[in-house]
Amino acid sequence: MRLIELRLIMLVVIVALFVFFISMLRSKKLDVKYSLVWLFGLVGIAVLVAFPGLLDRVSDLLGIGIPVNALFLVCIAFLACICISLTVVVSRLSYRLRKLTQNIAIMENEAAKKDDEINPGKQENDIG
Repeated sequence: MRLIELRLIMLVVIVALFVFFISMLRSKKLDVKYSLVWLFGLVGIAVLVAFPGLLDRVSDLLGIGIPVNALFLVCIAFLACICISLTVVVSRLSYRLRKLTQNIAIMENEAAKKDDEINPGKQENDIG
């Protein structure tokens, strides 16, 4: 396969992925703040595919002899950014879940106390 055909196929795949992410955003299946890293990554890959000499310049600037190694470095950095952003999201959600669980337990305890004050002679059997 010719290099130009390969670049065209890669650009078509990138555009298809971009359309997929935009449709996920429009249908509210994906939040904007989580998709920005992917969208910026797709734009970066599209730029590298459209201008192949740019990868040579980037590898020269980084002091990497082979442009493919520079591409691997960029991909690893991209995946590390995604991992870090997802770790932050999971940590934040874990904290919020813990706080929510504690608030529910406090509210259930207060409701049980009020129920005991209203019906002092009624005893409930908790089986579960």
